[in-house]
Amino acid sequence: MCKVMEERVNDERIRIAVNLLKIGILSNEKIAEATDLSIEVINELEEKLKGIPA
Repeated sequence: MCKVMEERVNDERIRIAVNLLKIGILSNEKIAEATDLSIEVINELEEKLKGIPA
């Protein structure tokens, strides 16, 4: 896969993870599993979301 496509796929995974975190019904581990992102990335996204008003 070319670099641009890899970046788009990763951006989409992050967008999906953020949406799942906002919904709040899945554990971070399940979100990591569903998006193929690391648990560390999911935890970082969760922390960033805490600082953003709903």
